[in-house]
Amino acid sequence: MIETKITDALKTLCDGRISPLVANQGTQMPYICYTKVSEVYGDVMCGQSYVEYCFQIDIYAKTLFDAETISKRAYEKLKPLKPFNVSNHHDYESDTGLYRATLEFYLLN
Repeated sequence: MIETKITDALKTLCDGRISPLVANQGTQMPYICYTKVSEVYGDVMCGQSYVEYCFQIDIYAKTLFDAETISKRAYEKLKPLKPFNVSNHHDYESDTGLYRATLEFYLLN
């Protein structure tokens, strides 16, 4: 399962605080959440030829520097999965007081 590969690649970051979609209330900082944004099947005449996944990895931290640093490490850990069309975004969530670094990328399977 592709989610297992993502978790395995990132499990050494944030002391293993990695969650699908959202973290549990009170999770210690920093932490990582991942979302499978889409799953597209490529079909040919004889059946399915590939699956293209879009993932979003969000790193939440108390400082922008920490979020960016972990984001760069996450990208390095994900490289063996051969991500492509990688984009990087940053944001501040005023309701939680946390900075967020987001990696969005595609994988083929």
